[in-house]
Amino acid sequence: MPGAAVTIILGEAQLAALDRYLRDHKPTLTREQALSEIVAAWANAQPGTPPLPADEGLRPEELNASNDT
Repeated sequence: MPGAAVTIILGEAQLAALDRYLRDHKPTLTREQALSEIVAAWANAQPGTPPLPADEGLRPEELNASNDT
């Protein structure tokens, strides 16, 4: 996904909330990945934002043991 790197500074309370969110909901994500998802969800919820195309996943012929997760 093309984009730009952004540096942000979070206070202790915000960082603790982010860590709780990761622990409880998304333990496989890094802080950076979680923040990216949070900002993307917020941006997509804004009025006038065009809907995202549906992710249809892989076609049956593309499935194999290497993409089992």
